[in-house]
Amino acid sequence: MAVEPIALRGDDLLRAAISAGFTTITERRLEDFRRDGLIPRPVRIGNEGRRPVWIYPPGSDHQLVQLLRWHERTSDVNELRAVLWIEGFPLTLDTVRAAVTAAMDGLSQGLEQLLQAEASRQGLDPAEDHDAVLGAAAATMAAKRGEGALPRPVRVPADQRATAFAYLLQIFGLGTRPDLSEDEAETIEKVLGVSPGRRQRVEGADPWLTGPASALADAAEFVSLPRLAEALADATDTEWQEARASAAALFLQLPVAARAVAAMTGKENYAGMGGHATLDSHPFMAVFLIAFILGVRRADWSANADSLTDALAQLPARVDEMKQVLDLPQSELDRNLAAHGSETQARTRRIIQALLDDELEPGPRPVP
Repeated sequence: MAVEPIALRGDDLLRAAISAGFTTITERRLEDFRRDGLIPRPVRIGNEGRRPVWIYPPGSDHQLVQLLRWHERTSDVNELRAVLWIEGFPLTLDTVRAAVTAAMDGLSQGLEQLLQAEASRQGLDPAEDHDAVLGAAAATMAAKRGEGALPRPVRVPADQRATAFAYLLQIFGLGTRPDLSEDEAETIEKVLGVSPGRRQRVEGADPWLTGPASALADAAEFVSLPRLAEALADATDTEWQEARASAAALFLQLPVAARAVAAMTGKENYAGMGGHATLDSHPFMAVFLIAFILGVRRADWSANADSLTDALAQLPARVDEMKQVLDLPQSELDRNLAAHGSETQARTRRIIQALLDDELEPGPRPVP
């Protein structure tokens, strides 16, 4: 017998938010979220005396709680729309299209402004001295430390790091394909932190990073900002819907996989996975990964995207299997571990700690 969904009123949504720890939520905030299309609008179903009765669609309480969790990370409406859509909540595709397009346009405009500002600082003409401006901007970005700086998981000399940044700006920012040597491309992999992926194996699998490093230059043809803008504009509704699952897998499950690898090995950047571990802490990455998947599919890499999506889809079940260890009495766990060597014991305890810390759960964690 089918169970009737519970009719949700505004007070039910407020209670759900308060129960999740968001004690400052108000009806005014709900009104703002409704206006921005971040939670559904209620439907009037009648009256209680003279008082109108409005109800929300089933699941609106869960959507509000997730929205508030993401809202701790960003107040950008476009990013919030993208991340809620990726999580499977019922936003219209037209709304998501406009949100992702606007956010990616903002990224392109930000890059243009960065290059113009660097040209002004250096006393250069952005058009005539293009290469010099690009090099100066790359050197500034490469030298940056602290908040907003790219991590440095692999040590690279400063001059080589600056050159790598210049190539990255050309490839991903401007969509131009540089004449890249294999040595230079390998340096870029070190700067990005993925170079260990060429030699280190996870669970006995072959290294995930293969082929010539210089093939990175080909990315200019399908995942640079200009090409991604074209992909967003040209993609059909069907292509957007097909991209949704792959973008969700990369945004929500790939970080879990990276954190699981770190827990198993005790190394934050084992196999070059460290850079993926915090994707789900940055809502803008939901925007970028939607565009990225659409760009990849335009380049006939659909099979690659689908294979990765299928592989990551198995991760939640594996995490659930890991969680079974949490149900064991401590004495039984200690006896089981005593039968193994110190390496296995340490690995198991790291995994248990990751589970207890919710490191193997997807999505935003509370802001420290």
